[in-house]
Amino acid sequence: MIKRVIFDMVLFISIFVFPWWVNAFFMLIGVFYFRNFYEFILVGVIIYSLYSIPGDKLISSPVVFSFAVVILYSIIQYIQSNIILYKV
Repeated sequence: MIKRVIFDMVLFISIFVFPWWVNAFFMLIGVFYFRNFYEFILVGVIIYSLYSIPGDKLISSPVVFSFAVVILYSIIQYIQSNIILYKV
């Protein structure tokens, strides 16, 4: 439990310190290391808020991006449950 809290603090601080691709790497580590890592969705939305470029209304919509992050998280969880050597 303490590992997850420390990892969350480091992840949320890294949002403001590191570029988005480093945070994406940290998020993937968190998804595969911790069970039910819902912070993936929250951090994805925060990163989108900080680094998004205003443009097309449909693609730049925060609702569409949030939906895409939830779909991506669901796909990762499905793949994770089907990996034979993965310990849950």
